[in-house]
Amino acid sequence: MEGTLWKTVLTVALLLTGCAVGVAAVPHSSASYAAGIILDFGGYDIDYMGLEDSGENAVSALDSICAGKGYEVVYSEGSSVPSSVNSLPASGSSASWSLFVTYTGDTGWTRWSGDPADVSVGDFAAVCWGLCGEGEYPTPGVDATGTCYYGYGQCMRIVSMSPSCTETIAAAGAEGLIVATDSYSNYPVSVTEGKKNGSISEIGGYTNPSFETVAAQNPDLVIGMGDQSVHLSIIGKMRTQGVNCLAVYDASTVEEIEVNTYMIGVACGYEMHSVQTIGQIQDALDELASLVSAGSTDSGVMVALSSAKSPWVAGGSTYVSDVIARAACSNVYSSLRGWVQVNSETVAEYNPKCIIVVSSDYECSESGYSKMLSSLSAEWRSTDAYADGNIYLLTDGATDLASRPSTRIAQFEELMCRILQPAIFTDIEIPHWIGDDYTDYLTYTAELGFAS
Repeated sequence: MEGTLWKTVLTVALLLTGCAVGVAAVPHSSASYAAGIILDFGGYDIDYMGLEDSGENAVSALDSICAGKGYEVVYSEGSSVPSSVNSLPASGSSASWSLFVTYTGDTGWTRWSGDPADVSVGDFAAVCWGLCGEGEYPTPGVDATGTCYYGYGQCMRIVSMSPSCTETIAAAGAEGLIVATDSYSNYPVSVTEGKKNGSISEIGGYTNPSFETVAAQNPDLVIGMGDQSVHLSIIGKMRTQGVNCLAVYDASTVEEIEVNTYMIGVACGYEMHSVQTIGQIQDALDELASLVSAGSTDSGVMVALSSAKSPWVAGGSTYVSDVIARAACSNVYSSLRGWVQVNSETVAEYNPKCIIVVSSDYECSESGYSKMLSSLSAEWRSTDAYADGNIYLLTDGATDLASRPSTRIAQFEELMCRILQPAIFTDIEIPHWIGDDYTDYLTYTAELGFAS
């Protein structure tokens, strides 16, 4: 989920009605969608090589990429599936090499059960040799539209159509290549400064970007959300004009945020930087998990996008629900899917022990917090969270932090851990209202805002 209530309501309307975008002048960019082979060792240790012959089979393509990288390939007698590539898997590992393909029009991997020599690389959206354990799959090789994002080369002019994409582009190291964003992108601060000095243009809102304005930027890479119909429409039109585009996935877990980070880094030509960013996020999350595992208390949590009587809340299959689980607590609405508006009666029925309101409707102050509390319905007031004083307001900058599935996810996780597990994180007292000052309450992830 990208923003707060305005985004959710507008998104529903767009999905129901669709959105038509006009035709603009042809940009002067060109795209390259040559067939290629992916070699995935796991943990975002991935190689890619474009192929001159799209009809090359998967075994020959493997030999080609390994020859180019200087990797030794070992095949068992009579098999065209490698037993070892670059001395991996290590002795005792349960992982093994398999061939995976993504069929045209699909987005997921299928493990190839036949002879890899029968696979012509150009016949599929993506082809990958992956070192995986049973039930595991490589990092996705295509974006949310089923288009392979490898082989774009170094871009120079990026248009971002969503705040989370803008943040992730910056975290991948390509911040200086952004020439335009949606009107809601305001992080890192250099983006806001760029809009003020005219070096970064605005293309419209998150749910209504202008195709004409996007095209007028003469971009060589356009990045948007795969769950937004208007973004997909613009991406489709820009691709017909020869412009590289990337539609990221609707991240419902921390892992999917990491995948989006990797995809954006690859598409921008900043793969190594994006992998470093992912590593920093994973290290911080592991440290927080280690702390939470010792003496945590499970509490039922509700995260709402307003203090309305019948609020929109985070259900299951949302990154917020994943963050709650990582803090060793339970999302009381986990049985629902996605972001949903719930009846007020369920607030009382589910009786959360902690409520977190993510909204910029109130100022970050004691009076703003008191105003929010005074607006609560009888159903909210009947909860243990209200009785025990465990209702928190995330406003201003903290609203953006909580409502964007981006590379600041580790900071959001620490903030949630401190709110939900105060007995473990005793070094800082957390107030009931947090805004632009949210970094004042972070220690483990204070430097993981990825703002230069």
